[in-house]
Amino acid sequence: MTKVTSIELKISQELLDRAFQLSGQLNTTPENVLIAWLERGALIEEIPNIPASQEHLTLYTIGHSNLSLEDFIASLHAHQIHTLIDVRSVPSSQYNPHFNRNNLEGSLKENGFEYRFAGEYLGGRPDDPNLYKGSHVPDKGTKREDFLELVQYEEVMKSEKYLAGLRGLLQIIRNAAKYDQQVAIMCSEGNPLDCHRHHLIARSLIDPKVKVVNTEVQVYHILRDRKLEKVEGNGFDESPSQPSLL
Repeated sequence: MTKVTSIELKISQELLDRAFQLSGQLNTTPENVLIAWLERGALIEEIPNIPASQEHLTLYTIGHSNLSLEDFIASLHAHQIHTLIDVRSVPSSQYNPHFNRNNLEGSLKENGFEYRFAGEYLGGRPDDPNLYKGSHVPDKGTKREDFLELVQYEEVMKSEKYLAGLRGLLQIIRNAAKYDQQVAIMCSEGNPLDCHRHHLIARSLIDPKVKVVNTEVQVYHILRDRKLEKVEGNGFDESPSQPSLL
């Protein structure tokens, strides 16, 4: 009979960030990365400790809407995006199959981009019922446009799963910045004001009333016409509403 022993480990934030980064590259979970390291007895090189107050990071956001693949890629090129992080909870598009996860990942790699999926951590449809009004997860028939009203975003910002995803996102941006590369998060809605990438992710980074990081981050939305819109820390609606995609 095999005896199972439970142990408790204290893991540094740097190690957690590295595990999240590698999990995106390997299409697995950060937990599996940590387990693999433990099994191998691997040592991870130390990451320089940069005080948050000295950091100035930049994040772009984009929504694919009903763009053609060519127009979408042109928008990324226009702003020197190298890494695209998919933050859709459901990484598929019924009417635009070129934005289905596997199709998009393949197309981006063919065009020299790096694709990461982080919808499990940074998506707008959390699986924890306590993060919804009424404390229950909406059924599968719930319209996408209803989620901005149903999700309690300020509670999501406090959840460990979301915070782990946000730390991983910042580490990806830091690593890209070493090579003068830009990072963008992507969701479905063309208008950022209709999307959780604005009301959840951008807000948790820059709104002084609710921000959950000490790092200085500038956030820019890439609009349909490829123009940039800088997100201001005081520019958030307390009660967002979400119309349909098209």
